[in-house]
Amino acid sequence: MSSQTSLVAEQVRLQQWAAQIQDCKNRPADMKVETWCSEHGITKANYYYRLKRVRKACLEVYNPEPAFVELPQPTEKAQPQEDSSLKPTAILRNSRGLALKIYNPVSKDMLQCILEVLSNAE
Repeated sequence: MSSQTSLVAEQVRLQQWAAQIQDCKNRPADMKVETWCSEHGITKANYYYRLKRVRKACLEVYNPEPAFVELPQPTEKAQPQEDSSLKPTAILRNSRGLALKIYNPVSKDMLQCILEVLSNAE
């Protein structure tokens, strides 16, 4: 029971901190974070600690553990042929220099699977 209470207290605290962070982000353009913090009774270091914790909680919710996704075998006519006149519709590149060329026709389902895999790739 106490662990459930602690979990609820943590969630409430994170929601309050998220509201504070949003309030700070809506401060006047010429106001510094340090000034906003002193007006709201928290230190600058405490503000950034809360920001880090809220971001971490958001990442845990929106970015679950990566999982392997099995892609369906493409059909023969969906595969591009080795033709120098055939140009890719899109080229996706990641930070490691890998490139993925997408050719027409590509099904919506296949594209969704590809994007899901790429979003979980490191």
